[in-house]
Amino acid sequence: MTSKSLTLITGFGGINSAGRSSSYLAYKNMVFDSLSSKEQLEVLQDLAVLQGKIEPVGRSWETNSGDTIDLKKYLLDNSSEIRSDSMVREIDRDLYDQDGIILDQIGASAAGQLPKGFDPSSLYPARQHPRALQMTIFGMGDALGQLGVDWKVIQEKIAPDEVAVFSGAAIGQLDSFGFGGLMQSRLKGSRASSKNLALGLVEMSADFINAYILGSVGRTGHVVGACATFLYNLQMAKEAIESGSARFVVVGGAEAPITPEIVDGFYAMSALSDDKRMMEMQAQHNENLTEGPIQNKACRPFGQNVGMVLGESAQFVILMDDALAIELGAQVYGCVSAVSSHSDGFKSSISGPGVGNYITMAKCASEAEKIIGLKKLRNRTFVHAHGTGTPANRTTESHILNEVAQTYGIRSLPVSGIKSYLGHSMAPASGDQLTATLGTWDKGIVPGIHSTDFIAEDVHQKNLDILLDNKKEDKDYFSAAFLNAKGFGGNNASALILSPAEAMTLLSKKYSSSKIKKYLSLNEGVSAKASKHNKQCLRGNYNIIYKFNENVLQGEDDVVMEKSKVSLKGFKQSINLKK
Repeated sequence: MTSKSLTLITGFGGINSAGRSSSYLAYKNMVFDSLSSKEQLEVLQDLAVLQGKIEPVGRSWETNSGDTIDLKKYLLDNSSEIRSDSMVREIDRDLYDQDGIILDQIGASAAGQLPKGFDPSSLYPARQHPRALQMTIFGMGDALGQLGVDWKVIQEKIAPDEVAVFSGAAIGQLDSFGFGGLMQSRLKGSRASSKNLALGLVEMSADFINAYILGSVGRTGHVVGACATFLYNLQMAKEAIESGSARFVVVGGAEAPITPEIVDGFYAMSALSDDKRMMEMQAQHNENLTEGPIQNKACRPFGQNVGMVLGESAQFVILMDDALAIELGAQVYGCVSAVSSHSDGFKSSISGPGVGNYITMAKCASEAEKIIGLKKLRNRTFVHAHGTGTPANRTTESHILNEVAQTYGIRSLPVSGIKSYLGHSMAPASGDQLTATLGTWDKGIVPGIHSTDFIAEDVHQKNLDILLDNKKEDKDYFSAAFLNAKGFGGNNASALILSPAEAMTLLSKKYSSSKIKKYLSLNEGVSAKASKHNKQCLRGNYNIIYKFNENVLQGEDDVVMEKSKVSLKGFKQSINLKK
């Protein structure tokens, strides 16, 4: 048994086009048809509240027009509309494209937008924050609610420098409140805001978490790796926990790329599933053309496809070392067992694929064999593919996955591609994968690729089971999952995530039965708090934390420095300078 600390997933939350991440709600929206009727109603209620369609009034419920409703009947009667206002769908002109550049000039009408009507800026004093930072405030509060342990309690257990936050964007904040406003202002005859430059920076999501949510003085940063960014941050977090430099780590990503400039950039690279290409694809598939592009099938990973669609998302996971998790009774949602990142070597083009992803997947598969054994690797694992929906991706990534499967004797490795539901959210894309994986640990269901009717002929699939339908197994069937990401510039990363059952097996080998028994007792209260968070969110009472200009420390008065330690006002423990 390794002496290194285990990197345990103890909380998660966020928001993407499928809905709220905590309590697996966004994941459940993707596997909706495989859920019980009770769980379907919960998904519908959460979406309808997010969308502002309904709200609680005392013990009753009303629509946004003030009509009293029977909640269950309303949700059942409006199920299709509620869900069609989530996930990949037609772009909302009023919100994303008032000048008609995306829809009229470029001609690209599909994107993975947040649930229609949901406005994170209405939940706190947003003060001209870029959209991704608004989503950060919502998503991080959601993760802390799902954590089920008060942040103040955690702060008393660890030193101020044993916290780390790694989060950010891949492209940056390019809406009008970030770099977009900075670059457009003179052209439009106005002046740049003093906030445009600062709030446009790619690492600003981590900065907001430190400055306005946690009040952290610990380690902070953000590793940008194109579409693999979330996994790069996850790797940095794992290394921090294993080295002992951090015991509580937030890993996240927040990106809102549905802007004219970013859409135009991907369109110029011929990587986008625009309307013209979509219609040509529909004609080849003998699909209905009379109503125009079928937006919810615009992204077709591993099918006969034409390109990707953009999506927006903010995803956060809370990691702890095993000792802290055991002490607090934190819920164990999984274990980050391996994260590998590699570049491609010499390249013919900066956007072209290379060999780095073979290395990252091979390393994670090798680690899986060591930890869970060859039998479970062959029979109890699955993959969340990068699966962008481009012709290049379907051939290159399928070959990588197929080679790994052949090498380890995996006859039929299940492969999912959730960008078909969510679009490509850039930095948080593997965060979308990870929170969906946690849902599979809870339900035993791997989402199928709903938009793809058949696998393209040039896809390598001899040893793969590319899922076109939901794959349903018992809750504890899968032992591990692989997350995969391939980014422009040769930024490749893969991760191996162990199930809660496998994580508890590792913990039982490391701790005495009495210690585990005490942990399980503490965990009951933690689980109850997480459940309470979900119940509150289902009524629109979100865990929004935004502490602007609160408890601001000043160096002259609030810091006491000695040779052995640094003490800060308001922190129970000091920073040890001698360790």
